[in-house]
Amino acid sequence: MDLTVHPGEIVVLLGPNGAGKSTLCQVAAGQLPPTRGRVTAAGRDVTSLGAPHRSRAGIVLAPETRGIFPTLTIEENLTLHLPDPASRAAVYTRFPALAARRTVPAASLSGGEQQLLSLAPLLQRPPDVLIADEPSLGLAPRVADEVFRLLAELRDAGTGLLLVEEKAAEVLGLADTVAYLAQGRVAWSGPRAEVRVDRLTEAYLGLATEEPDHPSMEARHP
Repeated sequence: MDLTVHPGEIVVLLGPNGAGKSTLCQVAAGQLPPTRGRVTAAGRDVTSLGAPHRSRAGIVLAPETRGIFPTLTIEENLTLHLPDPASRAAVYTRFPALAARRTVPAASLSGGEQQLLSLAPLLQRPPDVLIADEPSLGLAPRVADEVFRLLAELRDAGTGLLLVEEKAAEVLGLADTVAYLAQGRVAWSGPRAEVRVDRLTEAYLGLATEEPDHPSMEARHP
């Protein structure tokens, strides 16, 4: 597959279960080596770099399972990302529900609160690229809307986002670019304005597959 994420752009990847969305996230984040092709960031080949090196280079994965330490408190989780007290105070101002429970273990939070705890530190230190795998999974609509607003703020800060979602209707309003994944291939990609219902149907039924000439993924950032 061939896919590019630009700075300040949200690329929404849609497709049915088993299409390869989570696998693509793991390859992009360095958790899974590609069998062929390459991953580049800002023109640099990072295919051989594992997840820790890519994270230090500004490519961050927000996994489907939430990126928190459940036995640590909210304050301790935030401190791992934001040693500066002023940065943590800014998070608490932005998310007062977290501030009110800063001393409780993260495991006691609702799924939505855990997702906000996972993503909130990124607003203070925006990554160059964020790969978000099903960030609204299992969330109530109100909380999902809050997560989507947070992702839009990151885009406005210049982060390039690869956003994997199955809730097509809810997430299309956030997208700059949409890509349909079917049977491990990018069947179509283009601006949100060019999205057609028949393409969406094809992608979710796994009917449309087009093999690109040069399989690669590029995450471009300054």
